[in-house]
Amino acid sequence: MRVFVCLVLLGACGGGGSTNVKPTLKFADRSDSEIAALINAAGGTAMFSAQSQLDQFAGTTDPCPAVAVAGSTITLTGGCTTTGGVMFGGTASVTNSPAWDQITYNPANDTTYELMAVSFTQSGLATNYDGRVTISGNYTTYDADITSNLLGIDTRSDLHYECDRGSQTCDLSGSGIELLGVGGALVGGSVTIAGGATSSSFTLRGVDTVTAHVTQGCVEWSISGTQRAHACM
Repeated sequence: MRVFVCLVLLGACGGGGSTNVKPTLKFADRSDSEIAALINAAGGTAMFSAQSQLDQFAGTTDPCPAVAVAGSTITLTGGCTTTGGVMFGGTASVTNSPAWDQITYNPANDTTYELMAVSFTQSGLATNYDGRVTISGNYTTYDADITSNLLGIDTRSDLHYECDRGSQTCDLSGSGIELLGVGGALVGGSVTIAGGATSSSFTLRGVDTVTAHVTQGCVEWSISGTQRAHACM
């Protein structure tokens, strides 16, 4: 099993996050696919993929999505199909992003991504996002509340990551994830890049607790109080 974990490690940081997610989820009752989706959520898959999905249109001449500029904000409007055959649905805004030449990036201000019923559909496979991402401290602090549907599993990621250039580590605190309609878990952990290799460790605490370790996208996890575990392959 492989999961996507990606963080941009820049600068120093401080502070912390908070979440309204309640630790009600019993992991022992969930499938391996659902647990993998929740570990992905903790690793920021929806947060970073939503950002990259929107930034891919920076500088493009594709008429879909429609792009409008007002001050430091880019608005993308869907309801169309790109020249590459991807159906873009919903509306999104990007504010103060260095990826977009149409606006002037100010590192003293937050960069924000707002997604309203955004969807990307290709070959019958849809990915959906709703929520927001805020990046502050010149890309050292990431705060997001994103609901998404990836591979048919609906999750919510309420995350707060803080990154330090010296240690090449991003710490996750005051955060929570939810399997929508089922329950949630509180999340803590860290992601480290050393010599180009990425490793991360997460603790997902619901009614029971999942401990996960990810190295170069390969994940192993175990559930407290049970014999259930998944080895990295």
